[in-house]
Amino acid sequence: MSNTAAVSQQGSFYYVQVNGTSVTSYGDLTSATNTVKRLNALFSDPNRDLDFITPSYSTGYYLVVCPLVRKNVSQLTYLYDTNSADGWRSYPEKLYESTILNDGFNQDQTLLIALPSATTNGWYSALNLANNIRAAVNLNFADALGRTTCQSLVVPTNTGTSTSLISSSAICDFYGVPCQGTQAGTQSSCPEIGYAAQNILNVSTGNGEVFHPAGLTASMTTTNSWSTLYKNKFVKVTNISNSQSIVVKVTDTSPANRGVELGYRAWVEIGKPSGAGTVKIELMS
Repeated sequence: MSNTAAVSQQGSFYYVQVNGTSVTSYGDLTSATNTVKRLNALFSDPNRDLDFITPSYSTGYYLVVCPLVRKNVSQLTYLYDTNSADGWRSYPEKLYESTILNDGFNQDQTLLIALPSATTNGWYSALNLANNIRAAVNLNFADALGRTTCQSLVVPTNTGTSTSLISSSAICDFYGVPCQGTQAGTQSSCPEIGYAAQNILNVSTGNGEVFHPAGLTASMTTTNSWSTLYKNKFVKVTNISNSQSIVVKVTDTSPANRGVELGYRAWVEIGKPSGAGTVKIELMS
């Protein structure tokens, strides 16, 4: 089914509508028009996987993006799974992970909305905006779990800006790094190898969502019941070596003594902390 975005004015506000449903509003026509152009550029490609409309982050800005994932391109994406007997797993779509911020108003469009850097609770606002768009779109094809309607992402209840300490010095790693190629083992864009990398497209995470490395998600260890206590919660992860931090949603469970494992995009954005004692973890209020 096709999708269309348009601008509707009501009083002094300009509403962005997707298939007749308002998803966000602006106080100026230019901003609304640009968002509509981005959405219609995305919708112009029937091979794009719209199930990956997601909150994300880049260089200080919380975003709503739809990473460049296409079917019917005769290419595969491989992920390395260190816990799997066969090692490499693939899925029949191509993911161009490095192109998260395409903004050319063409079929390669990935950026949909960039929130102002001063936005309070930007991680929460980006998630809600992503859900607004997800609720309005028609998928081009079924998602990885066979569902034909775009599912809402879980919204945590701890949406405040104050924090309480979980750990001042925790283990950090990452998971879900994509590797492009045409046969198992090809690593043309695979700089690192992650754990639990099979949690993409063909497997859901612990909270039932489909994992994508561009999303703001994390997996937490079973040690000290972290994976249970903080499931579907916002946590702030700070790289101790450079003080860079990011707020992510806990969606999955890691093995014992593994601390926190960040989705690939979140991990990159705070400087790739890796190993014991590399991050501070806080629970948002």
